[in-house]
Amino acid sequence: MKPLSFALALGSVSALAVIFIQLNHGAAATAGTAADSSLGHPLEAGLSPAVWREEKRAIDLHLHVEARPERFERAVRILDAAGVGIGTILGSGTVTPGPDGVSQFERSKTLADAHPGRFIHFMLLDFSGWDEPEWGARAAEQIASGHRLGATGLKEFKRLGLFLKDGAGKLIRVDDPKLDPVWKKCGELGMPVSIHVADPKAFWEPYNGDNERWAELEDHPDWWFGNSEKYPDRMELLESLDRVVARHPETTFVCVHFANNAEDLQWVDAALDRNPNMMADIAARIPEIGRHPPDLVRKLFIKHQDRILLGTDFMVYSKLILGSGGDEEVPTDGDALTFYQKTWKWFETADKNWQHMTPIQGGWTISSIDLPPEVLRKIYFDNARKLLCRALPLPVIHATRISRDFVPDGCLNEPEWAQSRPVRLEYRSADSHPVPNLGTPVRVLWSDQFLYLSFECPFVNLSTFDTPHSGERIGLWENDVVELFACSDPSRPLQYTEYQWAPNGESLDLKLALPERDFEWDSGMQSAVRVDDVAKVWRAEIRIPLKALSEVMPGAGSRWRVNLFRHDRQHRAGLAFSPTLEPSFHLPVRFGWLVFDP
Repeated sequence: MKPLSFALALGSVSALAVIFIQLNHGAAATAGTAADSSLGHPLEAGLSPAVWREEKRAIDLHLHVEARPERFERAVRILDAAGVGIGTILGSGTVTPGPDGVSQFERSKTLADAHPGRFIHFMLLDFSGWDEPEWGARAAEQIASGHRLGATGLKEFKRLGLFLKDGAGKLIRVDDPKLDPVWKKCGELGMPVSIHVADPKAFWEPYNGDNERWAELEDHPDWWFGNSEKYPDRMELLESLDRVVARHPETTFVCVHFANNAEDLQWVDAALDRNPNMMADIAARIPEIGRHPPDLVRKLFIKHQDRILLGTDFMVYSKLILGSGGDEEVPTDGDALTFYQKTWKWFETADKNWQHMTPIQGGWTISSIDLPPEVLRKIYFDNARKLLCRALPLPVIHATRISRDFVPDGCLNEPEWAQSRPVRLEYRSADSHPVPNLGTPVRVLWSDQFLYLSFECPFVNLSTFDTPHSGERIGLWENDVVELFACSDPSRPLQYTEYQWAPNGESLDLKLALPERDFEWDSGMQSAVRVDDVAKVWRAEIRIPLKALSEVMPGAGSRWRVNLFRHDRQHRAGLAFSPTLEPSFHLPVRFGWLVFDP
C-alpha cells in the first residue's frame, strides 16, 4: 500500500509553519508549531568563508607538485589544513610515451589518483619536430590524446617568446600561426588554456641592486630579460597573447598571474573587457596587486567577479615554494598554511599595510580588499566549478553512522544531524551555473535498518499542486520537489531507485531499470515536511528502509552511486549534487558517490 499524505496548517502561515507528516499504512498525521532547526538558517553557512574552508570547497587553479608519492601526500596535508578541496596541477607532463610506453602525464596522474577527488591536471605540449610542416596537426592530436587520458586543460609556460626556438635559432612567437590548431582543438574539447607569457616589469629593468626585485633576480638570474638583443619587449609579448585570445573566441584562456600584468590594473581591466573568452588567476601576484589602492582593486574584482580565479602558485618539490622563493629558503608546512591564511586575509578583511606572503618579491606592504561573500565564493570556487564542470571529480557525500533510530518529524533537531557533514545543492544540473540564494544543505545518516536524509530549502514562493491527491502523483516533479536517485550496485548503473518529496507533503517513489520505470513499487519510506513561512525555508526529513534500497546491506566503507536534486519552479532552477550537464536528471554516469562511514 502506498503512503497517504496529510497536511495541517496551524494558525496563520505568516507566523507559524505548515507541517506535513507522511507515514505508511494510513498512520495519523501529527502537527505542532515549527521550532527553528538547531542547524540554523541554511544560507548563513552558505555565505561563510570559514564554513567553506571547513567543507574544503576552495579550488586552487594553480599548483605545481612533483610526480612523487610523498609530494602528493604532503600537498594533501597542507591543502586540508588550508581548506582547499581540489588542486589543479599545471604542467603534469606531456602525453608523449616514454621508453616504457607511459607518458609523463599518465605517470603524474596515476600518482595523484591515489588521492581520489583531490587533483585535476593540465597537460603540457611537446614541441619536438616544430620545424616539420605537419607539426600543427600532430600537436592538435596531442591535445586530443591528453583529453582521452584525463587532461582537464593545457598549460603553457612562459617559454613561448622567451626560450623556445625553432631550428634556425629564432624564438617561437606566442602568436605563431602554427599554434592555431592547438588553441582551436582546446576550444573544441572544452579544455581551457592556462597560459603564462612575460613576467613582472622589474625583470626587464636594470640588473643591479637598485632593482626592486633584486633579491629574487639575484637568486634567479635566468629570470632577467633586460637584454633587448636576446629578448623581446615585455609589452610585445602581452600584445601577442592578446591577438591569440582574440583569434580564438571559442577557446577559454586563463591568463595566469593576473593576466600576466598585475602592475597595470587599467590594462587588465581593458583586456577583460575586450576578450570575453579571457579569465585571470591571481597566482603569486597578491604582493603586486596589493600595492594598488585597495578601493581600486576591490572595484575591479567586483566588476570582473565572474572572470577571476583563485590560484596560488604553491609548489611541492624537494622543498616547498610559496609563490616564489630563494635558494636558501626552506619553508615548513606551517609556513605554507600561513601563506594560504594570508591569501584569505587579503580577500576577506579590510586590513591595511601588512607584510605580504612572499617577502622575496619585495619589501613593501599590501592592503586587503574586503570582498563581499557573494563575490568571494565566485573567485574561490564557483567560477572554477563552472569552467571545469565536465572534468571535476565526481562529488562525495558521507553517511554518518548512528546507533539509534527515530521517526522523522521535519524539525531536524535530533543531535545526529549536527554531526553529519552536509553537501549543498547550489549548482544548476544542466550547466553547473551557481544559484547560491537557493543553496540547499543535504545530510545523510544510516543505521542498521534505515537511510536518513534531510533537505533544508530556502525559498521565495512555493509552487505545489493545489488539489488533493489520494495516492502518488505522477508529474510531482513539475513543481517544487527534492529528489534522491540511489544506485546501490555501481556495476549496474541503469538500475536504481528514485524518490521525490514536495513541500505540500506529497511524495513519490519508483524503481528504474532504464528505460523501464515501475511506479507501483513501494519502498516503505517515511517523511515529514515543515514549511517555515517566516524564515522562508522548507525542510524535509526522510528515512528509507535499507532493504528497499539494496539487496545487500551496506557496511562501513560501502560506496553507492547517488544523485540529489532540487527543483524550484519560480527560479526555473534544477539544482544538483552532481550536475548532469544535460537537460535530463537521469544520467547515471554523472551520479556522485555516497560513502557509508563507520
